[in-house]
Amino acid sequence: MTWTGDPIWLADVLRAEGLTVIEHAGWLGRGHGDFRDLRGVMCHHTAGGGPNDWRIVQNGRPGLPGPLAQLVLERDGTYRVIAAGVAWHAGAGSHPGWPTDNANWHVIGIEGVNDGVGQAWPAVQMDAYRRGCAAILRRIGRPASDCVGHKEWSSEGKIDPNFGMASFRAEVARLIATGPPAPMENEIDAEAAVARAWIGTRTTPGELVTADGIGRYARFANGSVYWHPYVRNGDATAVPAHLMETYARYGHESGFLGYPTLRHTVVPGVGDIQAFEGGTLYRRYGQDGFPVRGVIGKRWAAEGYETGPLGWPISDEYDNGTGGLAQDFQNGRLQWDPSGVVKEINRRSDDR
Repeated sequence: MTWTGDPIWLADVLRAEGLTVIEHAGWLGRGHGDFRDLRGVMCHHTAGGGPNDWRIVQNGRPGLPGPLAQLVLERDGTYRVIAAGVAWHAGAGSHPGWPTDNANWHVIGIEGVNDGVGQAWPAVQMDAYRRGCAAILRRIGRPASDCVGHKEWSSEGKIDPNFGMASFRAEVARLIATGPPAPMENEIDAEAAVARAWIGTRTTPGELVTADGIGRYARFANGSVYWHPYVRNGDATAVPAHLMETYARYGHESGFLGYPTLRHTVVPGVGDIQAFEGGTLYRRYGQDGFPVRGVIGKRWAAEGYETGPLGWPISDEYDNGTGGLAQDFQNGRLQWDPSGVVKEINRRSDDR
């Protein structure tokens, strides 16, 4: 059934698709009037390509007051919900089943952040673009053929978006047919139940999408829970806030550490330890935390980990100035070069 009136459900529908959403204050009352019946989605690029493009979409530009679209899609795949009412985005044009030169009252506009002159479209952004279009069209009961590029509609020579619409629409059609992804709430909630003694209450509704577009996570008062179908056999894993501070410094799951692979270990009165795909995080209470990984990590493990003679890490790996890497520990240092790893205890003795 075709929806009539303003799409006050935009944020909810996008979140149900597993997408990250920011709701701008006042969006439910923002617009140049009310929609009539909704007949599709129009895809654009902002032509700016920067983190503040949304300001123009929301507030407008000289001679054209905002809002200029209902949605802005950031480069990290986050949707900004700007307006529920009519926006000036379509201009003059035509498309089968849409009123000629009058799409603004019938079509939701999405502005993807891109400069339109060669800036790459990140995979996470394109994935969110396709899934967002599919979610909206599924909600209003329209087919993928009603996902239209501004350049396809326009009789004024518009060129956006600067990607091929045929293959984009084919994927949108597939996503409409398959429906939204199965919710990962059961796995994340199951892990939160195991961690209930320390993790606290959930602070995010539902799940948030990770940067790769596949994983999910949820924030809690004292940590976060991560899930990925191919990590830890599809079980979710909690990360305490104490380690989350260090995990954030290294880029969360998008950095070299990747997703957590084991539940964390508490060394009473000393600190926390947790394994990730790309290394293990160690953090003493009251101190900065650091990862241990690679060849240096293997040698440190052979020395007895944090209970061995070297103790806990007190730095990340760094260039040792001779073409290799080094890492400092409480009681010494490990240095690596292509010939192997050297242990230095208290900077006085070497032991291969």
